[in-house]
Amino acid sequence: MYRPKYPRFTCRPLAAAVLLLLPAALGAQRDTTSRAPARPLRRVELLRNDIFDDDDTVTWWRTLANRLHVRTRQRVLERELLLKPGDLLDSARAAETARNLRRLQLFRDVTVDTSADGRVLRVTTYDGWTTRPYVNFRSTGGQRLFSVGLIETNFLGLATALDIRYQQDPDRSLLRFAFSAPRLISNRVSTNAFYNRFSDGHSVGAAIEMPYFSLSSRNAARIGFVDFDGRVLRFRNGNPRPADSLSRRFTLASGAVSHALHATPRGYLRLATEVQVRRDDFVPRRDIPAAVPRTTTAAINGYMDVSRADYLVARNFRMMGQPEDVDLSTTMRLGIALAPAALGYDRSGVGPILSAQTGLRLPNGFAVLAGRVSGLASAGAIDSGTATIGATVVLQPTTRQVLVAHSSLGYDRNPFPGEEFDLGFTRGPRAFPIHAFTGDRQRFSMLEYRWTALPSIAGAFAVGLAAFAETGGAWFSGSTPRDGSDAGIGLRLAPLRAPANVGSTRIDLVRRFATDRERAGWVVVLGVGFPFDGLR
Repeated sequence: MYRPKYPRFTCRPLAAAVLLLLPAALGAQRDTTSRAPARPLRRVELLRNDIFDDDDTVTWWRTLANRLHVRTRQRVLERELLLKPGDLLDSARAAETARNLRRLQLFRDVTVDTSADGRVLRVTTYDGWTTRPYVNFRSTGGQRLFSVGLIETNFLGLATALDIRYQQDPDRSLLRFAFSAPRLISNRVSTNAFYNRFSDGHSVGAAIEMPYFSLSSRNAARIGFVDFDGRVLRFRNGNPRPADSLSRRFTLASGAVSHALHATPRGYLRLATEVQVRRDDFVPRRDIPAAVPRTTTAAINGYMDVSRADYLVARNFRMMGQPEDVDLSTTMRLGIALAPAALGYDRSGVGPILSAQTGLRLPNGFAVLAGRVSGLASAGAIDSGTATIGATVVLQPTTRQVLVAHSSLGYDRNPFPGEEFDLGFTRGPRAFPIHAFTGDRQRFSMLEYRWTALPSIAGAFAVGLAAFAETGGAWFSGSTPRDGSDAGIGLRLAPLRAPANVGSTRIDLVRRFATDRERAGWVVVLGVGFPFDGLR
């Protein structure tokens, strides 16, 4: 029977130099910006534009799109405003208002500006097409992943998301139902829920939370649960057949509260406590229908978050033509995790929660460095832990060109079954099949150049061309490192009338170089976005 001794606490990534960055972040809490005296705002104007606005050429299909779409309600915009009549104009709060609206993933563009005398704040939004059939197809050689369904991220113009889809990949099929509604209760409490029906099990979860609505917010809280009953597959050495198959019974209930000791639009200092009650039992599939044991544990962690806010509005990065918020903030999390024997563990464990991110503005670009260290130890020995570090550099010599370089390393000790590093197909070297590289060690690097060849086709799509090279892999401690490389060219397609989070579709012709298991050859790969997670 597989039963890890300790829980995993997840947090935002940490760089090894966290102690060097901490004084800089704390010192940056002081706002020394020189500003001219401001007069109170007299009025806040909200200008809501549809999918196609008055400046677009009128055609029957544009008219139909506007009629089928429900424009975002005014009250959705009003609840995100951080400035109101009578407030002094603050450029940081105005910029954060725009970011909050873009973060809703409803709009293709958002602008916040003022009148000449600075007395009127104008918030202008441009709705994106949020009701769309969900069709996703990814292919790498002989392996395919496809999804079909319907996604609505702005139901009735209320920023409520509905997700119904069917997905099939080489491991299993999935039928998913999901719902989320920000600020559903008293305009402050958000909710979300999901149900996944797998061909070999199911999972269900829900959460209720009052998040930090702005950098200046003082309090946040969250409770939630997740339940999973199904099969876990483990792969080794690039073999498409699983080396192990386990039945997992997992339930997690958690709650967290957080309070900001210092909070301004330019940074914050927050303290948080999280408690979790967990059941996580594994049984080899060959032992079924033997009863799955029931093991219950509880743990607690506490941490401090400190941040100096810095955001950049970029274009032609993930998407083509639409504005995107890039987080260049210096942010750190310092904390401790406790897993006492009195709460169900074999022996007491304690470990650090350390994470950090920092960004840098470059001439015609930016860079982000981020990492994470977490783990638990007892009797002076490390029982489990994770360490990752990643860097991304983006250069834009012209508005239609972008060069993206990304590299990451990962280390894991005693990972849960099925939660090892897993590269290939959808993440990592794109020309390799699913589970091509698995293990508790990981590395990946890529370089991609993209040129936006056609910035606008009928005001609806943008088309780009790309060239790329990448290398990476994963392996288990004690075994020979395994990785693979590929390079190729591709086509990029981006919908201009969709919300800015959709991402560019890529169609790539890739040359795969031979490994100990895969032969060299050309493959066509379809996917969305970059083959790495976020900027890390």
